[in-house]
Amino acid sequence: MPKFITQLHIEDFFSNANKTGISSHIAQSSLAFALSIVSGLLLLDGALCASVSSAAIGILGLIAAQAIKTRSR
Repeated sequence: MPKFITQLHIEDFFSNANKTGISSHIAQSSLAFALSIVSGLLLLDGALCASVSSAAIGILGLIAAQAIKTRSR
């Protein structure tokens, strides 16, 4: 006969995660910074290799990074 677990303490896990987590402003700023670095590298690759698709994705990434930065303020 299988034994079922009745006390998983899930509420404690999620309530502690909300108390000790980082703020959303810091997370969004970090995400925007990483996105701008990757987008800049894609833009550079598009410029050096004459790849229109890499340059276009790089430009869209930079626009998205700027939108994330202004949204988090």
